[in-house]
Amino acid sequence: MSGRSPDEVTGAGPAPSVGDAGQARLAVALEAAQLGLWEWEPGSGSVVWDPRSTVMFGFGDRAATGTVADVDASVDPRDRQRVHLAMQQAVATAGSIEVEFRTRWSDGSEHWVHARGQAIVDTDGRVVRLVGTNADVTAVHADAQQRAADAAAMAGLVAVATDLGDAHSEAAVLQVVTDRGTPLLGAQAMGLALIDHDEPGVRTLATAFDAEFLAAHAHLAPTVRLPLVDTAITGRAHFLPDLAATVPEFPDAATVYSRTGTEASAAVPLHGAGGSVVGALSVAFAEPHQWRPAEERLLEAFAALTSQALQRLSARAAESAAAARAARFTETLQKTLLTWTPPDDGGLQVAVRYVPAAHHTRVGGDWYDVFTTAGGVLNVVIGDVTGHDQQAAAAMAQLRNLLRGIAHSTDAGPAATLTALDRAISDLHVGVLATVVVAQVRRDVSGVRLLWANAGHPPPLLVDASATARFLDAESDLLLGLQPETVRHEHEVDLPEGSTLVLCTDGLVERRSVHLQRGLDWLAVASSDLVRSGALPVADGVCDGLLELVGEDLEDDVALLALHVAAP
Repeated sequence: MSGRSPDEVTGAGPAPSVGDAGQARLAVALEAAQLGLWEWEPGSGSVVWDPRSTVMFGFGDRAATGTVADVDASVDPRDRQRVHLAMQQAVATAGSIEVEFRTRWSDGSEHWVHARGQAIVDTDGRVVRLVGTNADVTAVHADAQQRAADAAAMAGLVAVATDLGDAHSEAAVLQVVTDRGTPLLGAQAMGLALIDHDEPGVRTLATAFDAEFLAAHAHLAPTVRLPLVDTAITGRAHFLPDLAATVPEFPDAATVYSRTGTEASAAVPLHGAGGSVVGALSVAFAEPHQWRPAEERLLEAFAALTSQALQRLSARAAESAAAARAARFTETLQKTLLTWTPPDDGGLQVAVRYVPAAHHTRVGGDWYDVFTTAGGVLNVVIGDVTGHDQQAAAAMAQLRNLLRGIAHSTDAGPAATLTALDRAISDLHVGVLATVVVAQVRRDVSGVRLLWANAGHPPPLLVDASATARFLDAESDLLLGLQPETVRHEHEVDLPEGSTLVLCTDGLVERRSVHLQRGLDWLAVASSDLVRSGALPVADGVCDGLLELVGEDLEDDVALLALHVAAP
């Protein structure tokens, strides 16, 4: 192109002749492809650009020297060395050149140019000229950058979702919003406004950027004209590019934004269960900001993740409150159901304990009972209804009251009492399964005797005055609630002075993956050691000692009863 004007290169000027048809076709092709032409003579350093290339290199309003110095003046300093190397290699190899670089225009804007060319040699094989084309690929780079930004945003949202899943408080949610959201959006600060259920308006959660203001305004009335308040109450989203666009609709922003150094902002709603609006997520920029649709969608996705985290916290708080109410109720129920009156007999000590499993509420199907019948006979009972919830507790209360009523009205022995109870379960459609030991303590001039019947329960343990322990393991009968016609058997044993009877539910001796017999063996040894230790009163010492040994992490509820025969 050296020695020809740009008009000649692009085909501008008079209409071409037939001989210039090829040149005309070239001009049409260059126009269609929006390509510019260039020509460089390595020997003289002369560079010629057509008008389209001149624009690409930012020489629209400044004069070009027509030398290679124009390249250095236009190419971004970060890319100059790469461009020079490509040019030198094309000359050295008499080959082609292809390089992509940034140009800096006089208005400060950055553009991308893709240059391609070919070396032309003389008869001696020396490179005398390089000719080629320029293409403006700024839009292509912008698309690639946007795709990269979108990919980074998606990765950022995944990290946000992960961190919000670990948040266990509103403060922790705000911390994730601040730590993850501000760099993801390139913002100055983010914050939350949540509907205040105690009074009209919203609660604000502060960030470092606006902590001074929000700390003094932890509650904002619905009359405060700020975007985040309006969004939290109405559910309308706001994307505001600068303060000038904000103040006409939200006049209170003039003072608040100036105080917090905010220029641009946005507020999007936080939705709760059923789509209700529970608050707003806000973001602030210190400089004007033009909101792109992709950014709006990103912020809305961020708000959706934040809403899910807050809903989870709200549900957990509701569950905790419900559990606390249930615990208070069941604890009261336990105290009511498991009350008892100590025997009026100076020669007997009775202690009872109830401990719920670590993962259950404070009542279940285990129970104890101690009462005296109309005939003056002391009854001690230990029982276990299947289940660990309030239904089991209700069933336990029915059985306990039925058993009391039957024993008191009939003054029958343990076996007859259990037979009558099993029939009542069937006739009254109580619909439960339970294991029970009913024992009666009878005293006469010859001493103290124990009569008992066992419906599928762990056997009673008897520890004598010498601390020798043995189970009263006469064969037990079928548990209650299966066959009301079951024949019940009654057993009898002496209770010498100084002996201690231990009754418990299986939660004291049974563990996962451990055979029940090992638990019973432990109970015998532990009870013997506790009696031998001489702790007084003996019944209380045995109960407290056993529970201390098993610790607090119980897998099942425990009901425990100890009866000690002291001197009359």
